[in-house]
Amino acid sequence: MRMRNNYLSLMIVLLLLAGCAGTPESVVQEAPQQQAGSETEVDMSAAIAALNEGKPLIAEALLRGLAQRHPRAGMPWVNIGLIHFRRGEWDRAQQAAEKALALQPEINEADYLLGLVAHQRRDAPLALKHYQASLAKEQQHANSHYNLALLYDTYYQDLEKALFHYHRYLELIDGEDEATRSWVRELEGQLTPDGGSDES
Repeated sequence: MRMRNNYLSLMIVLLLLAGCAGTPESVVQEAPQQQAGSETEVDMSAAIAALNEGKPLIAEALLRGLAQRHPRAGMPWVNIGLIHFRRGEWDRAQQAAEKALALQPEINEADYLLGLVAHQRRDAPLALKHYQASLAKEQQHANSHYNLALLYDTYYQDLEKALFHYHRYLELIDGEDEATRSWVRELEGQLTPDGGSDES
């Protein structure tokens, strides 16, 4: 059965982003776009309600039910992985994302989730690889740009690449992240001769 995109993607993105700061010091978490049919929409609504009520185990059970009914769909596994990620269960989050990629290699959100896990484990080269893989599949993925900017900024100290990805992130979210805009202005000041850089 072919599933279609719907409004639930926005709801779960907002749900999973709740409480995550949008500053350069944080790793952004994001839920993938959901694909659903009418029966799936009911389960997704119930999973979202369970997450809102602080019942991630119920949400996970509903998502696992979706995965059983749609055995070739990777998206339920990405969401299961995100639940594990939010609980700090890095191994289980990684396993779920890898399963999603095995089922549907084109899902950029699974690469993004693997990047988040690597980022949390402080494995910057692996996180970089996964965020780049996410962007290779979906160039408009704002949070992959943001997290690449973080890595280039803080780990690799490559301000030009960091600024490129910060700018792409801000373009994709219509510049609605004041903390990041402010940080970008500060970084740009470091690159200009009169901005405090030691370079001539």
